[in-house]
Amino acid sequence: MKKRKICVITGSRAEYGQLFWILKEIQEDTELELQLVVTGMHLSPEFGQTSEIITYDGFPITRKVEVLLSSDTAVGISKSMGLAMISFSEVFEAI
Repeated sequence: MKKRKICVITGSRAEYGQLFWILKEIQEDTELELQLVVTGMHLSPEFGQTSEIITYDGFPITRKVEVLLSSDTAVGISKSMGLAMISFSEVFEAI
């Protein structure tokens, strides 16, 4: 039987902490395949590049999506949102 793919997106350490046990359950279920997409603060050296913690915890990262720009102005945030929409559409098509 073909495994059912479950895509989970995480962008911050706080959110990852809440998702941890859900990710474990998906990973251990023989009928499910975890598709883990990491983005946002996880990929930023400024916030500790916490994607390494995810890998250390035993979760393979399916895709990394860079969306943070180094500006917190209205224009910078809008650009980040646009970049995220483009990047996520490509990721969803690929996985």
